[in-house]
Amino acid sequence: MTYVLFPLLFIGILILTGLVIDRQIRKPLFFFIRWIDQLSLGVFNKPDTIKNFSLNKIRFSPFLELKSKLDGLTDQLNAAEKERKELEETRKNWTAGVTHDLKTPLSYIKGYAAMLRSEHKWDEEEIKEFAKIIEEKSLYMEQLIDDLSVVYEFEKMQIPLNLRTMNLVTFVKNVLEDLRQYPTANDYPIHLNVKDEGDILLSFDQTLLKRSLENFIMNAIYHNPPETTITVSIKTIEGSPLIEIKDDGIGMDDKTIQQLFNQYYRGTTTDKSHLGSGLGMSIAKQFIEKQGGQVKVESEPNKGTKIKILFPCKN
Repeated sequence: MTYVLFPLLFIGILILTGLVIDRQIRKPLFFFIRWIDQLSLGVFNKPDTIKNFSLNKIRFSPFLELKSKLDGLTDQLNAAEKERKELEETRKNWTAGVTHDLKTPLSYIKGYAAMLRSEHKWDEEEIKEFAKIIEEKSLYMEQLIDDLSVVYEFEKMQIPLNLRTMNLVTFVKNVLEDLRQYPTANDYPIHLNVKDEGDILLSFDQTLLKRSLENFIMNAIYHNPPETTITVSIKTIEGSPLIEIKDDGIGMDDKTIQQLFNQYYRGTTTDKSHLGSGLGMSIAKQFIEKQGGQVKVESEPNKGTKIKILFPCKN
């Protein structure tokens, strides 16, 4: 009897052990392998539960930790995939917009050039008006092409920094004088307000800072109606030079502020929404940060916008 019962008991223990292993180890292990396999194939979801197996029945501590880690990884990959798709869609729209931005002024240039070449006898005022429009559109195209070139150079880390110490107030005055000559800026009063007496000396790259200020101010022009007043203020805060560019235009909501320095974002706030590729603000911010400065934006709808450019203390 002993010889019969012992083998049966041994076999029973083996069968029971096998069932436990099957339920507690093999099925969960196959489930996690399938889960990892799905993630590797770009399917960022938890796989269907294996037949007659529930995740709630997992008791093996390492498997519980593995499940927790895979849950977190799946959520992260899902979020990353969603962000990637949104960025890809934004890039497509941006590319289409830049193409439109180049074609629109080009069509003006071609159209007015054809009119000037025609046999019609245009008077002097008409010719001047045509020339003004051609010049304005050409300047815009030139700026857009320069922006595209700068983005490429930034990605390749090929922009050198040429720092020189000079009077910031004098420099900004000259920048504003140049900007006032732009045909686009004719309908936008641009004022300079210097809060501190005396010179404000700063070590900066003249080319990069000039481009930044131009981009910030032209953005205020492009996205606000005519007669919007733009005020540039210069002062020091605890020895740190501060430039403020303020307009009394239409302002921005929180979403626009968050996206303002995204190089693929295009504002659509006025009938001039086709102007501005979204590159200008991103480039301006990068130029300031490359020189050790910081850029902050304050704005509310219908209350205008203020851009603050703060440089490190000169001491």
